[in-house]
Amino acid sequence: MEMEIREYRPEDEAEWMRVHAIILSISHAWNYSIQERPLYEGHESTKLVAVADGKIVGLTDTQYENEPGEFCFLKDSKGGYVLEFGRLPDFSGHNIGKLLIDATVEDAKRKDFHRLEYWTQDRSAQRYYQRIGMKEIGRHYRFRMRATPEFNEIAVKDYFGIEYIYAICMPEEWPLIKQKYDILTKHPLEPHLCIGYEIRF
Repeated sequence: MEMEIREYRPEDEAEWMRVHAIILSISHAWNYSIQERPLYEGHESTKLVAVADGKIVGLTDTQYENEPGEFCFLKDSKGGYVLEFGRLPDFSGHNIGKLLIDATVEDAKRKDFHRLEYWTQDRSAQRYYQRIGMKEIGRHYRFRMRATPEFNEIAVKDYFGIEYIYAICMPEEWPLIKQKYDILTKHPLEPHLCIGYEIRF
C-alpha cells in the first residue's frame, strides 16, 4: 500500500467530508457534526490528508493563533490548535496518526509556530497521545445539565426556553457538580473528561 501525506485540495472536499463523518461516528472527540468544510478564515492553518492508493484515509486540520491564548489553553506563545485529527478504522496499524502529526509539525515550523495543542475527550485518542509521549497540559469535564429553576426563570422573562446547558468544570469540582445539578448521562449527551496534550518543537 502506498501512503502519502499531502496538503488538502479544494477538489478533496466531498471525500474529506465523507471520511470525516466516518471518523466522527466512531469517536467521542467531537461535540457536533458538520455539514461544511471549515475555512479558518482570518488565521493561518495547516490542512493535511493521508492518501492511500489514491483515496483519503486520514486527515488533520490545525488553526494557528493570531494572539497567544486565542484558541489554546497555554498562553506563553502563539500556538496551533488541532481541530481535526483522525483516520479511517480500516487503516489501523499503518502509522497514519504519527505521519500526520510529524507533517503538521514541519508545516507549523515553516509558518514560525513552535507548539501544537491536541485536546480530546475520546479515551482511545487520549491513550494514543500518551503512548507517543505527548505532554498533558490540562483536563476538564464537559457535560450537559438540565436548567435549574433560576435559569428557567431568566429564560421565561426573556421569552426563550432552555433544553439543556452545556458546561465545563475542573475535575476537582466534578463530584460536587454531580451532587448539585441534574446531569444528563445517557448517550449521546453523557459527560466526558477532556484532556489536553502539547507538542513543542
